[in-house]
Amino acid sequence: MASIYSFPMHTPEEERTGTAHTEDYIRPSRPAGVPDEVWHAVESVRVMRRLDGVDYREIPVPSASADYGIGVELECAERDGTGVRVASGWIMILYTGVARSGWWSRWRCVAFASLPLEEDGDCLTSSMYWEDMADVLSGVDPSHLKGTVTVTQNTSFGGMEAEPHTGCEMRVSWTPAEPPEGVDAGAQVMAWARFLRASLRNGERETIE
Repeated sequence: MASIYSFPMHTPEEERTGTAHTEDYIRPSRPAGVPDEVWHAVESVRVMRRLDGVDYREIPVPSASADYGIGVELECAERDGTGVRVASGWIMILYTGVARSGWWSRWRCVAFASLPLEEDGDCLTSSMYWEDMADVLSGVDPSHLKGTVTVTQNTSFGGMEAEPHTGCEMRVSWTPAEPPEGVDAGAQVMAWARFLRASLRNGERETIE
């Protein structure tokens, strides 16, 4: 298996009917029944270039979310004058045999990001993050890009350092482009990694090469 992709162990139908078996957990290099377009997406993740300074880890995709999925967790960190700033998140590229309402396709990307936010940041910072993210996801139909940006503030108690910490969380979904050769899931993972890394670099914008 490739080092960073995941299929649900069973299809939603198997989960509902109880026909899943223990032996299903022993999967060949290409599990039986995987559509060609899904396997193309898997291979695109396997061969994609990984960005310096970004850690990648496979995560499971809930079987109720789609028939097949690719899940990747990402984290990057950079040190500045005040300490270490961290950006983290995950992305899942989902596939269903029948297109769902609101997906405009059989494919949908769902992603989450936890981003640093300066203590003196203003209300425009979350909008700037959204604009930077939309730029990195170039080629995505703007009408198919949905999400929320939430400014968070955490205060520690119980003997921990009590200085409040502010941050920004993004929950985003979009329909990836589907050229004749198939969805490039690796490009979607790379785009999200670029966005996370750029959030640590004072607004430096990165585009897909």
